[in-house]
Amino acid sequence: MRVEQMEQIINYRDIPTDKRIDILNALERIGFFPAYGGVRTMQQIMEKSVPGSGPQFYFVFRENELIGYNFLIGDTKKYKAFPWLAISNMDEQKLTVCEELMKIQIAFFEELGMQKIADHCVRIMEDYRKGIGKRKAIADKFHLKNG
Repeated sequence: MRVEQMEQIINYRDIPTDKRIDILNALERIGFFPAYGGVRTMQQIMEKSVPGSGPQFYFVFRENELIGYNFLIGDTKKYKAFPWLAISNMDEQKLTVCEELMKIQIAFFEELGMQKIADHCVRIMEDYRKGIGKRKAIADKFHLKNG
């Protein structure tokens, strides 16, 4: 019998302090590199995260392994390490995870009063549901299945 793997989305603030540096180091393994600096720079910025405003940093885990991220910055000029409104690998996640991450992202931009960006995120999610712009996992590309 096949057991469904459950993903968990966790805000940086909710990660135990002693686990944070290991998670930040693991970002490189899933393809994320900050635009400037390294792990220490990212950590300094992430420590400034407060509820209800930017920036917000979300991590996706499957069976305690980091598989994804959704970094919501909201300002392209404030942090050299994160010169994006948002950056994620949600297009590589299964649809249910992608939808949860996008809900978080849409709410974030709405709270910041950035409705046009939130509306754009809604359109992106509609495309993802149609299979447009969504990357498939390597296993899907090669039709590999776990026994």
